[in-house]
Amino acid sequence: MKKDIIAGIPIRFYYENKKEIIGIYNRYLDYLESNGFIVLFITKHNVKYLINKIDCLVLIGGGDVNPHLYNKIDNFINFDSRLDNLEYYAISMSLNKNKPILGICRGLQILNVFFSGTLKEIPNTHDGLHIINKQNNHQKFTNSFHHQCIDVLASNFTPISKTDDEVIEEIEDKKRMIFAVQYHPEINNDLSVLEHFKSYFK
Repeated sequence: MKKDIIAGIPIRFYYENKKEIIGIYNRYLDYLESNGFIVLFITKHNVKYLINKIDCLVLIGGGDVNPHLYNKIDNFINFDSRLDNLEYYAISMSLNKNKPILGICRGLQILNVFFSGTLKEIPNTHDGLHIINKQNNHQKFTNSFHHQCIDVLASNFTPISKTDDEVIEEIEDKKRMIFAVQYHPEINNDLSVLEHFKSYFK
């Protein structure tokens, strides 16, 4: 396995004092860079260049995915079409180059939508620590805060874990080297997620 893995992360758009700022939350950088990854920011202008430089694509948390992408109308969802478009393009290029993809929270959601799955509102918001049930009959505590989850799972994915209320928390497409989680492993430094993802590089 490579000693250092170069990960590309699509940047986010934020507004502060009426000024637009691009970047990502520092907790993702700490989580990845403390555990063997080198992070590069992907923009719409450099994605064609960076796709040949990175070893993998990492799709992190953020705002909601545009419901029109999965044929749903929801006027109460706040989405950013620029981010949707950037991530769709980055996913397409990563697949064409056989690059592994890791999804976290929104990352799982947009991957499911990209492959023709759908999303829905979670009946009771998952906020903070909760238990997920893995296929091997093990349980673990996860850290999350989200209000959307998978409704119809895209046919290429296998669900790996769920909560007691049947929310899918982990999915995988081994053929395409995609692993995605609904929760936030970067908050409590859940290294099992990165260990699973790194198995694609062995």
